[in-house]
Amino acid sequence: MNKKNKVMDFFSALGRSLLMPIAALAACGIVLGLTSALMKAQVQEAAPFLTQTYVYFIISTLNKVSNVVFTLIPVLFAISIAFGLAKEEKEIAAFAGFIGYYTFLVASSCMIGAGFMDFNALKISNILGVETLDMGAVAGIIIGLVTAQVHNKYHKITFPVAISFYGGKRFVAIAVIMVSAVIGLIAPIVWSPISMAINGLGGVISAAGLAGVFGYGFLERLLIPTGLHHVLNGIFRTTAIGGVYEGVEGCLNIFLQFIDKVDISELAPYTVFLGQGKMPMMMFGLPGAALAIYRTSPPEKKQKVKALMIAGVAASVVSGITEPLEFAFMFVAPQLFVFHAVMGGISFMSMAALDVIIGNTGGGLIDYLIWGVFQPGSHWYWVIVVGIPFAIIYYNVFKWYLTKKNISIEVADEDESEAPAAGVMMGEQQMAQAYRIIEGLGGSANIKEANNCLTRLRVDIADASLVREDVLKKTGAMGFIRPSETHIQVVYGPKVEAIAANVRECLRSGKEIPAAAKVKHQLLAPVSGGVVPMKEAPDETFSSCMMGDGVVIHAADDVIKAPCSGVVAVYTDENRHAIGLQSEDGLELLIHIGVDTVNLKGEGFEGLVSAGDKIKAGDPLIRFDRTEIEKKGYCTDVMLIVMDNDSEFDVKYSTGMTAEAGKTVVAEY
Repeated sequence: MNKKNKVMDFFSALGRSLLMPIAALAACGIVLGLTSALMKAQVQEAAPFLTQTYVYFIISTLNKVSNVVFTLIPVLFAISIAFGLAKEEKEIAAFAGFIGYYTFLVASSCMIGAGFMDFNALKISNILGVETLDMGAVAGIIIGLVTAQVHNKYHKITFPVAISFYGGKRFVAIAVIMVSAVIGLIAPIVWSPISMAINGLGGVISAAGLAGVFGYGFLERLLIPTGLHHVLNGIFRTTAIGGVYEGVEGCLNIFLQFIDKVDISELAPYTVFLGQGKMPMMMFGLPGAALAIYRTSPPEKKQKVKALMIAGVAASVVSGITEPLEFAFMFVAPQLFVFHAVMGGISFMSMAALDVIIGNTGGGLIDYLIWGVFQPGSHWYWVIVVGIPFAIIYYNVFKWYLTKKNISIEVADEDESEAPAAGVMMGEQQMAQAYRIIEGLGGSANIKEANNCLTRLRVDIADASLVREDVLKKTGAMGFIRPSETHIQVVYGPKVEAIAANVRECLRSGKEIPAAAKVKHQLLAPVSGGVVPMKEAPDETFSSCMMGDGVVIHAADDVIKAPCSGVVAVYTDENRHAIGLQSEDGLELLIHIGVDTVNLKGEGFEGLVSAGDKIKAGDPLIRFDRTEIEKKGYCTDVMLIVMDNDSEFDVKYSTGMTAEAGKTVVAEY
């Protein structure tokens, strides 16, 4: 594996690991916000039953229990990172992560209490019962990373018989304790300048004002395809880069720990990096984009697109999960995704400029109500004021671009063979889906590890060439991210938790599941008419197969259609009689209309696409005036040429028949 792949795999796994405690914080944040709202005097005056002894006891207990989670972020990071980055026996790594973190705390406390140096400048706190150095989430991240490294290196170590009991996974905890003790002893000595640097970076971002907020919002969206947005969010939410207030680090920590203790206006500098920045984009912008995608879809796709868009809008608006919508257009129209990232930055910046103060992480309707509408002084109404123009802008930009480029989003084809038989239990259906996913991922032997985040199945694989995206799409996959040659992320949306569990259960069963069989790809006739071999072409340039083999069609109509799905590689106004295509699997094609028609300099030919356009099989590409061209003495035979096939593709041609454009198969490979 090359260095780039290793780096991308590491950060992808780190982002996934950070997501586990962050998701717990978000859930606890909802409970904290709801109970905090119910404990406010204004709410209790409107609903006096909330002050009844037992009701108030339940509410206050939930409030305190949900609040305590935020004091555990460092140890949660130590456990979750060790668990997430461990390659095998993850539970052993998680256990060692906790032991390592506690060892770190005690060792730091010993160094501070030894009197070797003056540590009065350091922040000392009571953490898990130990008066020690408070490094916040950074300590948990460091111990988690170290634990995972030690675990992966030593969890299978063997010792001589006399001490063999201490080998293998038992040695992991021992080694982690020793390493963590050393780190704990060193930390008080080196932490002061490191802390100053981190605080300084946070100060620079804060001093950047609205520009800094825009940059954060832009990157937060732009990193979605790689999954690294989890790393960015984790850093801002839990470390000093996201701000420091009365010794508490991280914008999310600050907001949730002080929402009931200080005036809400005091928290404005920290909520600029939280859920409020996403709300105009998630609750208004993306629904506008979804409507444009639906309205610009071809009639035959509308019902499938409608179902996909409704599900995506519901996830985005209610819970702030945007991937189902974003992955619908991310790859077919990457320019729109860049526009979306820019609008994400503007969304964050506008909320900050209007002094909106809405915390937590989701950015959906739930957070909007609990942390906005129910919180006096949050200025929640600005979300609606800004959101409506966002919806209009998104709708018009998406509609204009999709119409101009003649682009429609991809939807999974119906596959009747995949439908479960009547009477089959739901569990069996889910297992059948999991088996099909494993087949699409190259079989059980090709899968090293399968995990998931909120919306993606994240899989480490041995051979990327065995992955069949067409098979995975039929299981409900919305999109694919390949950050490296050994890792793939398959987007399933919020339902991925159950899917991942089923996949892991199938893998644990030990049953050998083969890779999905390769299917033949087809080339359709680009024009209607009689089909003959390339050697019968009316010009030696073509009949000699100098450029490549293919078929000749005696044109019977005047519209050239795409023989396969792919992209327009070459098409110019000067040479409108010929077009170069590349199929989705990399096959290069040339469609040439007539012989010596280059002399017409484009006259009689109308291009219906442009270079760079994505196309589907059967899409119109060129309209030509066959009658007028023949009157000028030119042949109008159409040559479909597979360019200089170097045997990477074994193409078989079908000739001696009359073809219908966009429907009849003239080649398979």
